[in-house]
Amino acid sequence: MSKESAESKSRLLTQEYEILHEVARVLHSSQGVKSMLENVLSVLTGFDDLKVERKAGIFLADPEKKVLNLYCTLGEFSDEFMEKERVVPYGDCLCGRVAESGQLLMSESCFSDARHERRYDDMQAHGHYIVPLKTKAGSLRGVMFLYTNTNPSWYQHSQEVLLSIGGLMADAIEHNLVEEELAQYRNDLEERVAERTEDLNQANTTLRIEVAERTNAEKQLTIIREQLRNLSNHLQNIREEEKTRIAREVHDELGQSLTALKMDLVCLKEELPDQKPELQERMQTMSGLIDSTITSVQRISSELRPQILDVMGLCEAISWQAREYKKRANLQFDLNCEEVIINKEMTTELFRIFQEALTNVVRHSQADRVGIHLYQEEKQLILEIEDNGDGMAPEKINDSQSLGLIGIRERVLFFGGEVDFLSEPGKGTRVIVKTPL
Repeated sequence: MSKESAESKSRLLTQEYEILHEVARVLHSSQGVKSMLENVLSVLTGFDDLKVERKAGIFLADPEKKVLNLYCTLGEFSDEFMEKERVVPYGDCLCGRVAESGQLLMSESCFSDARHERRYDDMQAHGHYIVPLKTKAGSLRGVMFLYTNTNPSWYQHSQEVLLSIGGLMADAIEHNLVEEELAQYRNDLEERVAERTEDLNQANTTLRIEVAERTNAEKQLTIIREQLRNLSNHLQNIREEEKTRIAREVHDELGQSLTALKMDLVCLKEELPDQKPELQERMQTMSGLIDSTITSVQRISSELRPQILDVMGLCEAISWQAREYKKRANLQFDLNCEEVIINKEMTTELFRIFQEALTNVVRHSQADRVGIHLYQEEKQLILEIEDNGDGMAPEKINDSQSLGLIGIRERVLFFGGEVDFLSEPGKGTRVIVKTPL
């Protein structure tokens, strides 16, 4: 080899290393995939020994669709070229063939090369370097095309350089696309987080307003309920006082009048002559009617307000009421009452609760036995009423139409107590009332 030939080869190798170094620098310093690839094309087209025109471009590969998408160009291309080359299927024309084979391709002339299938109206004679952009792992990321003069000669000495540059570009594309994808994902995520945060802030503000409104409404409802409960209890007290007054008047005045009438009738009967049997019979009938009326007066008076409740206390009143129901409804009672000293109001309320419970037993349960247990446990007075009847479905206990149960519950709540209704269909019902002493 001559000295001149050796110097030329050495100079060419030096330039090849320089271009590799410059391409590597661009790939590491450029921002964004498109800017990076345009800068690489500018470096390659500025390399004199490559003898390329200042026209080049890069396709990015879509492996799923098996097409190349034109991504960026350098130099002037016609509108027809830009439109027709926008998408190139694998295997079509020069770039499509390189995408399919993965091998570097050189075309000496676009007019004489049968593989150059695409022609354009303003196309001038030129050659091509078509370089596959393959990563180290062998994945095709795209194809680079470089326009040259016809019959380029530099290719035979620099195939490895071009393939190396293609590999560097493929790795950089893959890295940058991943970075861009991650950045886009981060941006999207940040936007979604910001939107979600704004939505949550609005929802939180709305929720705080709704909670405040609901809290205020609940307070108002509690006040109204308390007022209604106080009113209901006040009306109950008025009714009890009125019942007591009426019972007393019925028992005292009407009862005394009937007793006096009975005594007058007895005296009148003794003065009648025996010769008037029809008068004696009428007097006997009148006496029986007066006795029946006195009994009715006593019953009405007791139902309005049993005197035994005020005189003998709650246990005796419950025992008396049980005997009355035993006569009327053929109920058997198991009584277990512990005498506890409580005020008049609570005595009345517990007795009315007991009466309401017995009314429900007679009306609905079909029971024949009722257990009653009244006792003190620590600082509570507990009244239990249990029957062996049909029982109730759970939804019936809180039914708004179960007025008897509602009445019991309201009476208990006014005294700060609590009531439980334990029942199952076919297993009877148990009412447990607890009131603080």
